[in-house]
Amino acid sequence: MLALVCAVTFFRAGRMESVGAAYDYSFLWALMSVLLSALVLIALKASWLVLFLCQIGLFLGIGVYRALRDPA
Repeated sequence: MLALVCAVTFFRAGRMESVGAAYDYSFLWALMSVLLSALVLIALKASWLVLFLCQIGLFLGIGVYRALRDPA
């Protein structure tokens, strides 16, 4: 359930971020969230807390990348 909520949240955040932009990042952000969830839950067999912390890390990583790419 948490993985689905995170994927939808990243999809909506990508949609809001791309308003007026040339490219829509919503699918890419949601895909990264789903792949991270699959890695954490299936491959690493980690807990929900670890999944939540990884999703926060993904959010911060996207933010740092966007800040470095578009410093304005």
